[in-house]
Amino acid sequence: MSAATAHAERIELVDALRGFALLGILLANILYWSGWVLMTEDQRLALAGPQAALWQYRFHHLLVDGKFYTLFSLLFGAGFALQIARLSARGVEGLRIYRRRVLILLAIGLVHSWLIWDGDILTLYALLGLVLPWFHGWRDRTLLAAAAILIFLVPAAGVWLFSWLGWAPHQHLYALSFHIAESLGADTAPDQALAWIQRDDFMGWLSWALSGTPFSWGLRLESWRIPKVLGIMLLGMAAGRRLASGGLLENLRLMWLVLVLGLAVGLPASFAYALLPEQGQADWPSLLGTVPLALAYAAAFVLLWPRARPLLKHFVPVGRMALTNYLSHSLIGLAVFYGIGFGLVGHLQPPAFYGVALLIFGVQIIFSAWWLKRHDQGPAEALWRRATYRRASPPVSARTAA
Repeated sequence: MSAATAHAERIELVDALRGFALLGILLANILYWSGWVLMTEDQRLALAGPQAALWQYRFHHLLVDGKFYTLFSLLFGAGFALQIARLSARGVEGLRIYRRRVLILLAIGLVHSWLIWDGDILTLYALLGLVLPWFHGWRDRTLLAAAAILIFLVPAAGVWLFSWLGWAPHQHLYALSFHIAESLGADTAPDQALAWIQRDDFMGWLSWALSGTPFSWGLRLESWRIPKVLGIMLLGMAAGRRLASGGLLENLRLMWLVLVLGLAVGLPASFAYALLPEQGQADWPSLLGTVPLALAYAAAFVLLWPRARPLLKHFVPVGRMALTNYLSHSLIGLAVFYGIGFGLVGHLQPPAFYGVALLIFGVQIIFSAWWLKRHDQGPAEALWRRATYRRASPPVSARTAA
C-alpha cells in the first residue's frame, strides 16, 4: 500500500508540473492573441506607454520566453519514454499502437495549426515523437550527451554557419506565408498586422489562418527550435526512465543540484536576455539560459511540493487534461481576441491581457476539477484514446478509480 501511495503521489506531482507548464505557455501565447507582438513599436508605446512596454519586455524575456515550452517538451519526452517502454513490451503490436497514437496527435496538431492557432506545438511534438523510438535503446548517458549537443551546440553552430554562408531558409517560408495571405486579399505590411487580425470578415480570418502555419515554421527554423525541442525530449526520456523506477523525484540531492546549477547558468543569461534590446531565441542569452532556468523551475517545483502541496495541487486537474486545456486556450483566444470574435485584439495593455490569461487559467482549474470528478479523462484525451484503440476504453469513473 505504501508503494502504491508513493507512486500515486509521484504521478500527481508530474500532473501538477504539467499544469504549471501550461500556465506559462498561456502567458507566452497571450502576447499573440492580444495582438501585443503584432504591433509596431510605435503602436505599443501609444497603447501602453514606454514604462509598461519596457517592463513587459523584461518580464517576458527573463521569466517566460522559452522556459515553459521547455518544461512541456521535457514532460512530453518523459511521457513518450514511459509509453514506448510499456508498449515495446508487447512487441510489434505495441509499437504499432504507439505510432498510431502519435499519428493521431499529428492530425490533431495539423487541424489546430491550420484552422485555429498557427503557433501550435502538437505538430512538432508528433513529428519528433515518430523518431523517438530510434533513441529508445540508448543508454542514459548517451541520451544526455545527445541532448546537450542538440540544445546548446547545434543551434549555436547553426546560427554561426548560416550567417557565414548567408543562408536564411526561414525567409522562404516567410515569403510563402506572405504570398498565401496576399493572394487572399490581406495587407501584409508590418503596420497593418493588427488591422488584419481585427478584420471581422471570413476572408480576413481565412487569410490569417492559412498563411500563419508556414510563417510559424519559419520562426521555428530561425530560432533553431526543432533541434532544441528534440534535445529536451531526449533529456525527458532519460528523466522518464528514472521517474518510472522511482529514482528521480525522490532524489532530493539531484533536485538541489539541478536547482543551483540551473539558477547559476540560467539566471545571468536570462537577465542578459531581458536587459539587452531586440534579443530573440537564436541569440546567445536565450540559447544559453532558457533550458537551465526551466530545469531550475522544475526542480524548485519538486522541492516545494511537500510543503506547498495544498496550493500546488490545484495545477493537478489542469495537467491531467493537458491536451484539452491546451486546445481550449486557442479556442478561447480566438473567440475573445480575434475580429471574428469579441475583437479585443490590440485594445488591452499588458496588465489587462495578463489578467485575462490568469482568468482563463482559473476557469480551467475549476472546470478541470469538475470534469474529472465525473470522468476519468478530459474530452480531448478520451477522443485521442478512442481513436488510438479504435474503440471506447472501458468506462472508469474517477470515483471508482480512486
